[in-house]
Formats: sequence, structure tokens, C-alpha cells
Amino acid sequence: MNELKKLLDIAEAAARETGEILRKGGDKRISLCDNTDVKLKADEDSERLVRERLAATGLPIIGEELGGDPALYDSAGTLYWAVDPLDGTFNYLRGQPLTCVSIGLMRGSEPVLGIIFNFNANECISGIVGEGIAVNGEKCVPAWATEISQACLMTGFPALADKSPEALRPFFESIGKFKKIRMIGSAALAVSYVATGKAEVYREQGTNLWDVAAGIALVKAAGGFFKITPTGKRALNFNLTCAAREEWL
Repeated sequence: MNELKKLLDIAEAAARETGEILRKGGDKRISLCDNTDVKLKADEDSERLVRERLAATGLPIIGEELGGDPALYDSAGTLYWAVDPLDGTFNYLRGQPLTCVSIGLMRGSEPVLGIIFNFNANECISGIVGEGIAVNGEKCVPAWATEISQACLMTGFPALADKSPEALRPFFESIGKFKKIRMIGSAALAVSYVATGKAEVYREQGTNLWDVAAGIALVKAAGGFFKITPTGKRALNFNLTCAAREEWL
């Protein structure tokens, strides 16, 4: 476990350094903009910095901007990083504060540890599976609701999601059991809300591994549960549910 703690410390330092640069003012020049998504120069700049800092670990990296080997997910014994150094790009572009740096360590398809740095709030959530989670170094035990009628569902629609009425009907039919539903525009941050007890369930169709690798590690480390299923649409694209209780998956 000492080796994992060293890796966690390296990842946290990388997340904090990158987040501080983004908080003070990353490069908001648009490098891609289409009907469903936007990318900034800051996305690529921040991923390059994170990769430079993680290079000391000698482990392979998969990232949103600079790619990686998708076969790592199916290699059960291999440790690798899955990173999204600016999750919530549209929020960041528009000056909305809900955005973060997300760094997860995976072993094949299993989460090992995670760091999510909500840099605008100066809140760093960290955890190792089996060891619990911490917020800015202080142990965090989530106070989850025990009844789904009192639970908060975090969700969202990926850039390529089908938003037609027919496609959305099952979604609307499924959300009535929750007390509240929230969409914040950052998958990583939304999953971290489940880990820390700000919400009880996260559900999204067609999210990418780098968006949620850190978050699912934190949820599992906090004592929660997750179910992740490949969509088959493209590599490392998944349907994901995270929950405080296994029966809510």
C-alpha cells in the first residue's frame, strides 16, 4: 500500500499544479467547436502538464486529448493512468465554476485510486480503494441518505447523446423515484459528489473512461458501488451508474 500512497501523492501534486494554472487563467482559445462540443487550448495544455508529472511513475497513460492504448482496459494486471485534466470544458469557457482536474489509476478494468481537484473551490478529493477517501487531507465518511425517496441523482448528457424525445423517454421515466436531480456539466465532479455524500447516485449513458476513472475509484474507496458497461459505440465508452447502495445500481 505504501507504493500506492506514493502514486497518490504524485497524482495529487500533478492535479493541484494543473488546477492552479487553470484557476489563474488557462488558455481559452477554442481549438474545436461543433454542434455538440467545444475544446480549448487549455485542454491540451493541461493534459501535457499532467502527463509530464506522471511520467515519473513509468506507467502508461490514457487521456481525453492525447489518447492512449484502449487495450489497457482489458489487461487485468496492468496499472495505468486515465486522466481528464480539464473536465467541464464548456463550464470553464463560460466562467461557470463547476470544473475539475481528474486523475485515476486503473488496473485493467478495476479502479485503484483517484484524485479529483475542484480547483475553483480549492477542494481536493483523494482516495485509494480499500483505504477510504479524504478531502484536502481530512478523512471523509459520506453521510448518504438511506431511502431512495430522499436521494439525489447526479446525471448528464454526453456530447454525442441522442436527445430526441424517444431516446429521453426512458430517462424521464426512471428519475421520479429520486428527491432531486442535478446536472452540473462535469462527469468527474458529479461522481465525486456521490463519493463525498453530496449525492447518492450518478447515472450517465455513453461517458468515457477518462471522465470517470478517478470518480469510480473514489466511490468504491468511500464504500459505494458502481456498475460500468461498454456501450460498444467506441473504445472506452461506457454506461455508468455509481450508488451509495448496491440495490440502487
